[in-house]
Amino acid sequence: MRISKAILIPAFLLLISGGCYKNEPVPVSAFTYTGTNGFMIPCRITFINNSVNSFSWEWNFGDDSTSWDKAPVKVYTIPGKYLVTMRAYTESRKEWASAAQTVVIKDTVQ
Repeated sequence: MRISKAILIPAFLLLISGGCYKNEPVPVSAFTYTGTNGFMIPCRITFINNSVNSFSWEWNFGDDSTSWDKAPVKVYTIPGKYLVTMRAYTESRKEWASAAQTVVIKDTVQ
């Protein structure tokens, strides 16, 4: 079987240029949040995802718990300062952006 140069050269160029990689827009990661109970324990935090050009999300809530939900809800039962991070990914997961905010949860006894 003989393969012509007209087929072989474009196939090779496609292979070395990254195959089927999409030219995706760079994501922008952003979020806000609201809390119940005056941000005192137990506090239910609803995270609002404001990211752009993203397909999936990875959340870290600052207490070793995580989520892949688009807009997760987290209940904090221990007072403290929690660094919450959200990483927004493109569909191919080749591009991502990150945002972080500190959530302060107060004790019920002041």
